[in-house]
Amino acid sequence: MVIAGRAHDDGVRVARPKATPTATASPTPAPTPTATPTPTPVVATPLVVVPTPAPTPAPPPPTPAPTSLPGHVVTTTLAGHGVLAYVPGAYAALPGTRFGVVYLLHGSPGNAVSWISGGGMPAMLDGLIASGQLPPVIAVFPDDQGVVSDDSWWGDTPLGDTVETWLVYTLIPTIDSQYRTLGAARRGIAGLSAGGFGAVNIAMHHPRALQLGGELLRGVFMAPTNLFGAQSTANSPEITAPALPAAQRLPLYLGGGAQDSEFLPDTQRFIATVQGLGWAPLRTEIVPGPHGWQAWTAEARDGLTWLGQLWR
Repeated sequence: MVIAGRAHDDGVRVARPKATPTATASPTPAPTPTATPTPTPVVATPLVVVPTPAPTPAPPPPTPAPTSLPGHVVTTTLAGHGVLAYVPGAYAALPGTRFGVVYLLHGSPGNAVSWISGGGMPAMLDGLIASGQLPPVIAVFPDDQGVVSDDSWWGDTPLGDTVETWLVYTLIPTIDSQYRTLGAARRGIAGLSAGGFGAVNIAMHHPRALQLGGELLRGVFMAPTNLFGAQSTANSPEITAPALPAAQRLPLYLGGGAQDSEFLPDTQRFIATVQGLGWAPLRTEIVPGPHGWQAWTAEARDGLTWLGQLWR
């Protein structure tokens, strides 16, 4: 029997089992280092600031037309006579422009302020100018201030009145020197009641100084002898009109009130006189109303509108 080992040292060699070699552990391989990714550089995006556009300013309001600007009234005294002068708004707006002038004479008794308190001036002038019916004009409202309570009817009288002379030789040159006027080429005169008589009478005496004569509702074209005495004939348009050469005749506006029982017949008689002379230009009309502001206001508006047509 075979037993594996040494039992006795009898020369018999017992085979010893060989030692099983111990396995040598293989070295653990070092971990492979993980590659660190190269960081991607961050490129800064430039910040562009877009400014917010400023709001568009509102357009300026349109400049008003010179003819739409209201006028103003200047008050002064000249050689003892009060004078109101209406200056149109266009006068300051158009510094290089000259303007026509119309003289408006009050009735008797009365004064320059009557045109404002009763006649609706200067609002009427502002309206006619703004509407284009009348070019911008200077309007002058003088005071008669005659030596008697009935005034002078705008004449030179034996009683000592020299209103006609003052108006033609003092007032008109003063207005022409103080304002930019067009002279006699655009100068008119008109009036109501006794002022209408005075306007026509002065126009007959000084046709070269004036380019328009206007009578607003008077009807008397014969000078009253209590004022003019022996000079009545020379101051009566009913007599002097036929003697005026045709070349010197001025545009003439004549009107009357339909209910003016006192003066309308005389107005119609004078109208017939100048029509018989072939007077031109001539404008006549009869409007509703008695001898007062109802009719005078209508006549003033129509007369100034006609003036606007002549002065275009």
